[in-house]
Amino acid sequence: MTENRKPESRLDFDLAEQRSLAAMVDASLRRGSGLSIALSDATVGVSLDKLGDWTITVGLSSRSERFQQSISSLERLGFFQATENEGSVYMLWTSLLSEVGDARIAEQILLQALKALQAPTVSLYIR
Repeated sequence: MTENRKPESRLDFDLAEQRSLAAMVDASLRRGSGLSIALSDATVGVSLDKLGDWTITVGLSSRSERFQQSISSLERLGFFQATENEGSVYMLWTSLLSEVGDARIAEQILLQALKALQAPTVSLYIR
């Protein structure tokens, strides 16, 4: 078996980048607003409603090599499948269903989701 790794962009979050992400979320989100992050095979949306509830939505292409891996990782973080549309599956996490509505928890879930979506995959095949 041969290992086939294709180059891909990855987000490696060190402490400074984690703080940068938290600062971006803090600066961008006010009650009643949202922000969107585009990745190579996923989109991530974060919103803070007028009542202070956080929602993180992840849209995954079902054609992605990491589709099943991403779904499993997001489910472990507390995401659930909300809907499917035109070859994309949308996963949802909301503080409304979480026991903790703290903004820092939402930021940590966002960071962990971004890490999970950028986790490397190794394709194994026989030549």
